[in-house]
Amino acid sequence: MKTSLSSLSPIRQTAIISAIAALLSVTFTGSTYFLLFGVDERFWPAVNMALLIPWAITIPLGLYMSKQRFKLVGLTNRLTEAQTKLRDANRALERRANFDGMTGLLSRDSFFNQLDEMRADDKANVLMIIDVDHFKKINDNFGHPIGDQALILLGKVLRKTMRQQDLVGRIGGEEFGIFLPDTSAPEGQIIGEIIRHEVESTIFEPYDNMRHVITVSIGVTDVAAHHQRSAMLGNADTALFTAKRSGRNQVVLFEPGMRAKPRPIHDKVRHLMQAMPQSNFREHGI
Repeated sequence: MKTSLSSLSPIRQTAIISAIAALLSVTFTGSTYFLLFGVDERFWPAVNMALLIPWAITIPLGLYMSKQRFKLVGLTNRLTEAQTKLRDANRALERRANFDGMTGLLSRDSFFNQLDEMRADDKANVLMIIDVDHFKKINDNFGHPIGDQALILLGKVLRKTMRQQDLVGRIGGEEFGIFLPDTSAPEGQIIGEIIRHEVESTIFEPYDNMRHVITVSIGVTDVAAHHQRSAMLGNADTALFTAKRSGRNQVVLFEPGMRAKPRPIHDKVRHLMQAMPQSNFREHGI
C-alpha cells in the first residue's frame, strides 16, 4: 500500500528529509572536491562535514515544521467539523422555519408563500381550509398530548391522500390548508370529500381499545392569480363556517352570497365608524 510523506509522523518525516539532504550534500561536496582537488588529506573531513551539517540543520527545522504542519492539519479538521455543524444547524433552522415541528407539514408562512408562487400561472387552482371538529373536546377529555397525537395522525392522512404537487400545511392550531394546483372547483370539492372520508375512516385510539372518530369540516374555494390572499382566505373561511354551521363533517364549496363568519369586534367598529358624522373626521384631520 502506498504511503505519502505527509501521512507519516513528524519523526519519520524529519529522518527521511535529513537522510535525503545528507546524501545530496555528501554527493555534491565529494564530487565537487574530487574534481577540484582530488583525494587528499582534507577530502574525508570535508565529506564528514557535508554529512553532519545537513543533519544538524534539518533535524530541528524538520521537527519544528512537522509539528506546525500537524497543528495546521488539526486546525483544518476542526474548521471542517465546525462548518459541518454550521451547515446542519442552518438546515435545522430552515426546516424549523418552513415546516411544522409537530406534524412535519409546511408551516403557515411557507405554505402561503409557496401558494403565491404556484398560483401565478393562469390555471384553475383550489384552496381548502380543513378544521378538526370538536377538537377542544379531544383536549379536554383526553389531554393535550392525545390532542397532539390526533393532529399528527391527521397530518399523515393528508400527506398520504394528496398528490405530490399539492401543498399541505398546518396553518393554525387545528386548522390545515391544502392547495391543489391545476384543479377546478368541482374537482376540489370531490377531493375534499375523499379527504373527509379518509379522516373519518382512520382509526384513532386515544387509549387501548378506546376508539374516537375524528371528523373534519372543509371549506373549498377556487383560486386565481389575480385574487388577493385575504379574499381567497375569506372565501375558504366562509365556506368552512357554512360547513360548521350546517352540522360539521361536511365539505362546502364557496359560492357568492354565502354568509360570512361573524367577526363581532370588526363589525362593531365598522358600524361605529359608519354611524359617526363625517364632519367629526374632518375636524380631527382624518
